[in-house]
Amino acid sequence: MHVPSGGRVNIPYPDLTLREAYKRYIDSHRNEWSPSTVREYTNASKRELPSLMPMKLKNITPELVQAAINEEAAAHSPKTVRDTHGRLHKVLKMYAPSIHLNTDFPKKKKTEIYVPTTDEVIKALEHATPALRVPILLASQGSLRRSEICALTPDDFTDFGVHIKKAMVKNDNNEWVIKQPKTTAGYRFCPLPPDVIREAKEYRYIYNPDQIENRWQRLKGKIDVDFRFHAFRHYWASLMHAKGLPDHYIMATGGWSSIQILHNVYAHTMRDKVPEFNNQIVEIITKEFFSRAK
Repeated sequence: MHVPSGGRVNIPYPDLTLREAYKRYIDSHRNEWSPSTVREYTNASKRELPSLMPMKLKNITPELVQAAINEEAAAHSPKTVRDTHGRLHKVLKMYAPSIHLNTDFPKKKKTEIYVPTTDEVIKALEHATPALRVPILLASQGSLRRSEICALTPDDFTDFGVHIKKAMVKNDNNEWVIKQPKTTAGYRFCPLPPDVIREAKEYRYIYNPDQIENRWQRLKGKIDVDFRFHAFRHYWASLMHAKGLPDHYIMATGGWSSIQILHNVYAHTMRDKVPEFNNQIVEIITKEFFSRAK
């Protein structure tokens, strides 16, 4: 067995275990991937597909993959199972391309996206501690993610809003670091009301995204609402859609990478606006049709 100067044992691909193949795949992409993607694949090699990971690639068959995916489906959502299979497929494509997968997946479940009402956002702001108030403002009135809020400095703000150009994420050592956005959609300018800009520039609390979510979880139990902090972004998107802003503008300002993702958000449009929209529909039909039909 030859040991290269770099120290890695030169094992023929078929004799690699799946876990070893994952490690090689991660190492080969480490310089181009974001820290979160490295962490995602590293965690996958430790937690996913336990029946396959110790096996040598030459012994893995499509039937064994199907059995392993069925095991994952018993404990995880359809989306999680598809993500697991996607990572497996990429690793096998590089190190065992002769394995042709034709895996059956559990049926997708309809994702229920919660959109807070304006009253719920106001209640959250009224009861929030000073440390949590600004993050709620930036998420609900500026569409910012927790990771983006935690990476802000006063220099990122202008008189009209805030430039988003970095985020706080975990690296493969599970440490919080400041990194550039994963996609070009993450670079954007978000207009903000003057009062929000003023409060945000005076904000002096230093949190990581998990700490913001944890503090929100404690607050929501006290004010009788039940949604994740991320839902404040859904509120912003739904409000902009309800007021007639073009989809592409909402997508660009909110940092969504596709119109389809945005549509999934505000398909669950603002519940407190439904009566208003219903009345608007009746008015439109009355004016455009019945007024002419007389």
